[in-house]
Amino acid sequence: MAAWPAAVLYKLRVVKALKYEGVCESVLYGLPFIIKPTSCWQLDWDELEINQHSFHTLCHSLLKRKWMLLAKREPQNTSPNWNIMVHSYYIIVPSDSATLLVKAVAIRELLLPSTFPPLLAEHHERVHGPIESALNSLEVEVAYNPLHLKSNLYKYLKGVLYKPLHRQQAQPRDQRPERHQPKQHQSRAKAMVAPLPMAASPVQALRPAAVRRDSCEHSLLPKEYDEFLQ
Repeated sequence: MAAWPAAVLYKLRVVKALKYEGVCESVLYGLPFIIKPTSCWQLDWDELEINQHSFHTLCHSLLKRKWMLLAKREPQNTSPNWNIMVHSYYIIVPSDSATLLVKAVAIRELLLPSTFPPLLAEHHERVHGPIESALNSLEVEVAYNPLHLKSNLYKYLKGVLYKPLHRQQAQPRDQRPERHQPKQHQSRAKAMVAPLPMAASPVQALRPAAVRRDSCEHSLLPKEYDEFLQ
């Protein structure tokens, strides 16, 4: 689409393969990316089909070997003023679906110094039994399915977002502060304005004489009749 800017292309060059058990999750950081085979309309149908088969074959081969790929991102534009290029490295992880997961991996300059003690080869017999029994009592699943877990996140966000709206609607109109005039001006205007008399109906405005005669007759009647007519 012409309204959208052109997509930025990144080229990853695989430098070596890694074993699954040789990569720790602690050296991976940042948001992951997903690689899938292209469906660009500018390519021929035969080229798209061959690319699809090659991608699926690569996923199957990595899963069979239990390998990950270590790739380096090559720079797009080489500036003559920069003699040193900074390269970023990524881990490409295969999956059961027709996609590859890409995660940034820490390098030497980003790794913080740390000293972790190695795991002891021998375990204490006193705590071995309780630990084994506790682990044996757990339910074991072959694969993790995120659809089996629910955190009530939507209900929490709905309650947080709708509470201010309910409070604003429940507030009486008389208690809402006026935005146009301050309270001091309102009280001063109420003290200066006298109560207005009731306006006469259009029929009474056309017959002023009849109004005067009726008012005179009403004034001659007893007080209870006046209260009744009012």
